[in-house]
Amino acid sequence: MRDHTQSTSKPRRRYLILGCLLTLALAGCATTRIDRPATTPEPRSGAVRPFDPSRLSVALVLSGGSLRGFAHVGVLQALDELGLSPDLIVGTSAGSLVGAGYAAGLNTGQIEVAMRSLDWSVMSEWVLPQLGQPFLKGELGLVRGERLQRFADALVGQRPIEALPRRLAVVATDLQSGGPVVFTAGNVGLAVRASSAIPGVFVPPVINGRRYIDGQVSSPLPVIAARALGADAVIAVDVTYPPEDAHITMLPDVVFQAFMIASQRLVKVELQGADLVIRPRIPPTNQLGMEDRKTLVEAGRAATLELAARLREIMSDRSLRQ
Repeated sequence: MRDHTQSTSKPRRRYLILGCLLTLALAGCATTRIDRPATTPEPRSGAVRPFDPSRLSVALVLSGGSLRGFAHVGVLQALDELGLSPDLIVGTSAGSLVGAGYAAGLNTGQIEVAMRSLDWSVMSEWVLPQLGQPFLKGELGLVRGERLQRFADALVGQRPIEALPRRLAVVATDLQSGGPVVFTAGNVGLAVRASSAIPGVFVPPVINGRRYIDGQVSSPLPVIAARALGADAVIAVDVTYPPEDAHITMLPDVVFQAFMIASQRLVKVELQGADLVIRPRIPPTNQLGMEDRKTLVEAGRAATLELAARLREIMSDRSLRQ
């Protein structure tokens, strides 16, 4: 792992709102309005396309992780280099957007080009939050999130989840029940928007009459969802923030740390169901910026190539179904 001390020492402190916004950043390049066809159905849950019954099925699970989610691109690059392809992609938050591009059939070069064109311009989508004011109608967030939805729809060619070349499942959190919901059909953009709706930042989108927030709240590393969809083997990519790496100096850091502590407890539970875990080595800092994209992609690629032998073993076992 190369030394990134110089790059991480730059004065680029991100407050909680900006530091959480990977998927916000991923949508930032979508400054041209792209309208979703009115006939596209809303996301819904259900079974994915049947797997080949003659062999074992393998799922690739992509965690949430804000800006650290750029490492997912490097993981996909390495899998392509190794000639390995999963049967199912399951993503939460940042992982849902990267996974959607991959499930749509984009090669990793195309995905990386899209990621490198990003900025923070989507912050122009501010809305008035509802803070109890009696006369002005507000919303349950600061950013509407429609830019992200349009960007994701364009990324997959306006196709619904079930029409993508690779099987895809997107995990979001039902705001009322608190449980994870796994979208396996319907509009990709709205599913990704729901999966990435950071509480207090994005307005929770409404799907079939229910509000949804970030999938990382209930299932930051959705291994359980992958198993429930029928995967025989699960390769999990964990780029969530380790609480022990936190540098806490301000009030927003305390709030973010509390969220990460709760998230890691869920991650530990989910990891028990994974056959292999890929953990990119990301420098311990809460000052990651858009300039770190290349470093994060390379971290994901390197961590995956280190496990090449085990990955080939899992993939080759697919032919062993009795």
